[in-house]
Formats: sequence, structure tokens, C-alpha cells
Amino acid sequence: MNPSFHPYPPHRNNAASHSQSNRTITVYGQGTIEAMPDTIMMTIGITTENQNVQEALRQNSVAASQLIEALHQLGLSDQQIETSSFTINPKYEYSEGKSTLIGYEVQHLFTITVKDVKQAGEVYASAVANGANIARNLQFQLQNADLYYQEALKAAVQNATEKAYTIARSLRVTLQEQPIEVIEETLSPVYERSFEAKATVLAASSVPPIQPGEQQIEAKVKVVFSYV
Repeated sequence: MNPSFHPYPPHRNNAASHSQSNRTITVYGQGTIEAMPDTIMMTIGITTENQNVQEALRQNSVAASQLIEALHQLGLSDQQIETSSFTINPKYEYSEGKSTLIGYEVQHLFTITVKDVKQAGEVYASAVANGANIARNLQFQLQNADLYYQEALKAAVQNATEKAYTIARSLRVTLQEQPIEVIEETLSPVYERSFEAKATVLAASSVPPIQPGEQQIEAKVKVVFSYV
């Protein structure tokens, strides 16, 4: 968005309002802060199939208990292991316009929160080794994202201020040091990056490398200065 300035006060019918109006320069600033994510959330699950629904349930329960125990051994608490979905679906075979029930599918999905990014690959490998056969939705997050956003806001105000002084110098006018209006323009700060990986996990012979990369946090402001 291009900066704008108003060299003359707007016309107003009210004399009192006219006397209080100022010549203004309106600028927009943007600030960006880069930070490394410190938390990873992943969806890991177990799917079992059997002709008998009770047997499919039993197999899934055994595998889920084994998975949870393995994650506990890695130091994850119950609060970091949350059931996000549990479903039982019949499976049919279709032939010549007819459907035949051939079994049942039980699926149990967990949302795993890993607070040490370096441990994410180990958690993933351990889950697969202990019964997990589904992996979805890898999310990188910041635990203290608001602190980084405050820094981005400061940078945005500084950016807007520099623009205003540049305009004032080009017009050969004197800018008032304190702005008369500052408006936060950021609509909805985003503090996470998500990756959709709807692939069934088949095997994990080694710890997969998970690289979060730096995350950008942006802030935008509108600042109005008066000048003489």
C-alpha cells in the first residue's frame, strides 16, 4: 500500500473543527521477525481390520496401548498424547450391483505434541515401530509467539516512521515527533505452519529427519503524523 499525504487541511463547515485540523502524512509500516519453531504437533494413528468387529477392536486397543507406552518411555506425558478421532466403519465388497459385508475397520488417531523439536523424528520412528500405520498433519508452532509478534509490531512502527520522515524531508516540512494515530492493521497473526501428509506409514528403519525451518511473523500498522 502506497504512502499518502495531505498538504492542506480538509474543508469542514464547522469552524472549531477546522481550527483543530492538521496537515497530515499517512504511512503504512510492516515488520517481520524470524524465529525457529519450538513445538511440533503431529497426528499419528492405528488402523486395524478384521471380519469380526470385536477382534478389530481388540487388535486396535492392544496396538494403541503399546504405542502410548512407547511414547511414555520417551518422556511424553498424557497431556501430550490426545485422542483426536476414534471410528469404526464396516467394509463392503461390491459385485453385480450388490454389497456384501466383509469386515470392519477400526481407526484410532492421536494428536502428539512434541515440545522438543529435535525429538520429533525419534517420536515418529518409535510410534511406527510400536504399531502406528498412519501419519497426518505435521504442524510447527511457537510457544511464546506473542513475544515475537510484539517485536514485529515495533519493527512495523519503526518502518512507518522512517517512511514518514522520508516524505517530510522530500516536502521540506517539519514532522511532529509523536504520531497522532497508530492503527494495527494485522488481520489475523499466524504462528504456525502446517503440512498435510495423508500417507500411510509402512515402515521406519531409522529416525526420519524433521526440519522445521524458520517461521516468519509479520505485523502491519497504519500511522498518521502531523507536520508544519
